[in-house]
Amino acid sequence: MSVRARHLIPLLAACSAIGAVGNYLFLPALPQIATHFGVSDGTAQLTITSYMVSFAFGVLLSGPLADRFGRRPILLTGVALTGAAGLLCYVAPTMAWFVAARILQGAAGGFGITVARASVGDLFEERELARMYAILTMALVVGSSLAPLAGGLMTRYADWHSGFLWLAVAAALIALACATWLPETRQADADARRFSALWEQSRELARQGVFMGYLLQSALMYSLFFVFATLAPYVMKQVLHLPADQFGRYYLFLATGYFIGNLLVSRSGGHHDVARQVGAGLAWQLAGACLALLLVLQGHSHPLAVFAPMMLFSFGQGLALPNLIAHGMRLAPKYTGVASSIFGFAQLALAAVAVQVMGYVPAHGWQPALWVCVAGGVLTLVGVKRLEASEKTPNGA
Repeated sequence: MSVRARHLIPLLAACSAIGAVGNYLFLPALPQIATHFGVSDGTAQLTITSYMVSFAFGVLLSGPLADRFGRRPILLTGVALTGAAGLLCYVAPTMAWFVAARILQGAAGGFGITVARASVGDLFEERELARMYAILTMALVVGSSLAPLAGGLMTRYADWHSGFLWLAVAAALIALACATWLPETRQADADARRFSALWEQSRELARQGVFMGYLLQSALMYSLFFVFATLAPYVMKQVLHLPADQFGRYYLFLATGYFIGNLLVSRSGGHHDVARQVGAGLAWQLAGACLALLLVLQGHSHPLAVFAPMMLFSFGQGLALPNLIAHGMRLAPKYTGVASSIFGFAQLALAAVAVQVMGYVPAHGWQPALWVCVAGGVLTLVGVKRLEASEKTPNGA
């Protein structure tokens, strides 16, 4: 692959990460948002929920749009709208206007992550593709890990509105860089594609058992991470009675593990055994969850006893997930935009459902989330092994 293609990766990573930053940056400001607009904490939480829902639909819609009209214009539109929505959030006079602006911002952020992934799929073959997806994911992990810290500092020492201005400036700079350096990566013979053809391709992909298998396994892995990450703060606050900022510190264990796993994939030089790396990642994922559960069953409730082994869990996910996505994407080489959208939407949708269902489970301790992670670890390990076996048979593709 050309050196020029690799030089595009930092720019595509920035396009991919800005959507995640737009969500996590304002988590610390939720109390101030409620006070500013004179609403309840639950209503203020709607600014996050609405963002995630619109983000998921932005992911779903942007892939077909990028396949029909090209990667470059859709990516430019998404990044530019992210900045424009940030300005609308900054000047919103009422809560209704603010939520509407957040919905626009979330949908635009979904454009960035999907089309960046599709562009990478256009440029690289499968082994190299896993490395590039790992780099995009590392950008997401770094952005989502540091954004709450940056947002907290802005909220404490400046004004919670200021984050939207900084996000708008960053989006403007990224859009300018895209307009200057980003070429069109979509295949030249795709100009005449109609949405009806893209819909038929989506249905064809859905009928492929192996593609759907990798889709569901990657979505399940993604959901396990969010189940633990969203239930842990409640356990730490309501059961262990720890200050709210403690979760942010322990969350770095998860982020670091995921980052290291992605880093190993990205540095593997495109010459690694995909199946072997996926198998190792799934084994680490299950081992980390089992170790954390074992320590809790033995009476250890300190967050370090849980987050330290769960760092192994997230490391395994960082090792396996980019390879699973790349392997699934190779099944749709001519429609990487559609495939990218389907993967992204499935991950977000299943994660949202899993988190909502687990939200009804009383936060009496660590066990519920850890049992789910162990069970999910077993399911993904067995499921992927069966998919790999089916691909080796004549009728498995």
